[in-house]
Amino acid sequence: MLYAIKANRQYKIEEDEKQKYISMGYKIAELKGNELVFEEVETEEAKELAKLKKENEKLRKELEKLKKESKKGEGK
Repeated sequence: MLYAIKANRQYKIEEDEKQKYISMGYKIAELKGNELVFEEVETEEAKELAKLKKENEKLRKELEKLKKESKKGEGK
């Protein structure tokens, strides 16, 4: 059994209704044991966030490299 959850609303749904609820902004979860386990839904926002995190990491590495090169230049 799947659950569609948004704000304070929770609905039991069938697998074939899943995409309809995702489109309306609901998070989809499945009951495993005594807890709800949410599915990862790839939204446009999530894609953009992943892209920005990757770019951020690349820029951090580039900054560290430039800092090291700058320190080497000062030591001469």
